[in-house]
Amino acid sequence: MKGHIYQKKNKEFAQQKRTTLPLELIIEILSLLPVKSLVRFLYVSKSWFALIINDSYFIKLHLNRSRERTLILVADKPRYFHLVNFSIDDRFGEAMKIKQPLHHLKSTEIVDSCNGLVCIRNYDDDVDEFVIWNPLIRKYKKLPSMPREKAEKLSSDYLAFGYDWVNDDYKVLRFVNFHQQARLECVRDGRRVYSLDVYSLREHSWRIVEEEWPIEEPYSLSGLAIFSNGAFHWVATHRTTDLKKEHVAFDLSTEKFRVHAFQVNSFIRGRVDLVDLGGWLCAVFLDICEVWMMKEYGVSSSWTLLYWVQPAFSNLPPLVFSHEGKEVLTAELVDNKCVELYWYDIKNKTRRIVEIQNMPNGLFLPYTCVGSTVLLLDANSDNYLQ
Repeated sequence: MKGHIYQKKNKEFAQQKRTTLPLELIIEILSLLPVKSLVRFLYVSKSWFALIINDSYFIKLHLNRSRERTLILVADKPRYFHLVNFSIDDRFGEAMKIKQPLHHLKSTEIVDSCNGLVCIRNYDDDVDEFVIWNPLIRKYKKLPSMPREKAEKLSSDYLAFGYDWVNDDYKVLRFVNFHQQARLECVRDGRRVYSLDVYSLREHSWRIVEEEWPIEEPYSLSGLAIFSNGAFHWVATHRTTDLKKEHVAFDLSTEKFRVHAFQVNSFIRGRVDLVDLGGWLCAVFLDICEVWMMKEYGVSSSWTLLYWVQPAFSNLPPLVFSHEGKEVLTAELVDNKCVELYWYDIKNKTRRIVEIQNMPNGLFLPYTCVGSTVLLLDANSDNYLQ
């Protein structure tokens, strides 16, 4: 009997100790934990549940402190993705094969990733299907379907996904050019020439943005739009000569275009892709294996040579910096048969091959995302782990 009383008192004392732990300290500790641990702690108490799943300050704090990174490999059977976690010391775990949310559709692609969320699109039918997916917590949000407008000369289709930090909103952009015209305008002679549609996760709806194309001369855009510093970015190349290029940006908060001129001689040579490396907007010249960084965002004169690859073995854009920033994860297409991943040492100009167990054979496209709890609330569960 006496032992039972002591156990009861010890339990009450432990509960009192837990309740006296300052909220600030709880937030500090939880913000440093990996995503899977936070998911397990959801049901410790109602206050922890509310904090982890619905407190915008905590979600942003955890995201900013997150050191979890995941490599997503998309092979020739896009119903399945391979997820590979890599740690603080840049070591890779075993590849895990999972079904992605649009697994029931034949043709899917990753639009982009941002803050731990991945935007996936199906492009097989007459309707565009999109989902925003958090692969670490297996939650996703299906977007309203977008019917494809019928056009006799559909010339281009550009997609982008990113975060509007001013309005705390995630947005998807679909930019469709119906006809090859010298100047892109929303409407010409009563006929729609291009459409610019934006989806807002906060509003959960698509809407048309009536924004005039900012360049007078006939240009073609690079296929991929890169999200960096609150805007989508493209390289616009003159259609009659590749010696003239412009840097076009679409600001997610104002939903306005702006144009930046390239002011480095290297920018007139060959193919140029844009990437975001550690929050820096970078330009990659795959033909000459140079990577340039915009040191001061929005200032065209601040483009600086970051590194070049010797020998010129890289033919795909870099993916992410190592945690210490001394290496960059890069992919190489080998004889159009397979893809190899390696860390490239920027200073010593050496590389080391990345070996991953159960990595898909043959061709695949690599993407990266960080660990976050974004989308825990008001999303569908995705338990397709296989």
